[in-house]
Amino acid sequence: MKYVRKVVGLVIAVAFIASVIIGVGIIFSVKNVNISLQSYTYPEVEVMTEEEKQAADGEIEDFRQSLLSEYRGTLLGFVDVDELSAKFDDTNYILENIEKAYPCTLNLTLKERRESFCVRVGENSYNTYDSYGTLMREGVSREDSINNIDKAPNVAVSVENAADIKAIADMASAFSEEFSALRSVVESIGINEQTGHIVFKLHCGISIRISDFRTLTKAKMRAAHEKFISLAGEEKLSGTIVVTVRGSGDVVAERFEELT
Repeated sequence: MKYVRKVVGLVIAVAFIASVIIGVGIIFSVKNVNISLQSYTYPEVEVMTEEEKQAADGEIEDFRQSLLSEYRGTLLGFVDVDELSAKFDDTNYILENIEKAYPCTLNLTLKERRESFCVRVGENSYNTYDSYGTLMREGVSREDSINNIDKAPNVAVSVENAADIKAIADMASAFSEEFSALRSVVESIGINEQTGHIVFKLHCGISIRISDFRTLTKAKMRAAHEKFISLAGEEKLSGTIVVTVRGSGDVVAERFEELT
């Protein structure tokens, strides 16, 4: 009789534990996905036309339904951020931020890719890349390799291999942060792996050459900017600002009319 009681007690305990696990799974599984867009295409909500609002809402809803069909019922804690980010690789957006709002909601912020660079791959054929160095379009003409948002030319990039695009994107981001602009200021960017320097050719005529650009990046870009703004108007029309590090460790930016 005692044995029977123990078996019954064990069965009840197992059933209770199972019900708790199932209940927890139901409570903490994905049921809602909220999405906000950081878009260059759509204006701020306050000034959106009804047509633009419908287009933005439709885009959000398409993403939301797609993700719900993929993740509904998945335990919130088991949602892998890298896997989720990869879902947007073939879209015009990247996953900028993810918040797991317990018990059952994913809050996502998507940022629209900004077309920024073009690389020549043929006689009049270019591949275009976003500001993160990710390929967006292949085999377009120079006339068509412009930013779709403001119709301004993308920055022409000269690289020896595709992997350098990421390095250029990182440096361009540092440039944009320091100079508060990129495409409106920079005509082209090139990397010379043999000498280890990167060159920004500006629309105004002058170039900026940064040696060993993968180290002390922010300090070197700051020195380049400080030198640039110190120049007289005509000095910005030609020559090269060369940024190096002295033996003392000081970052130095100097302008040369001609490099030897």
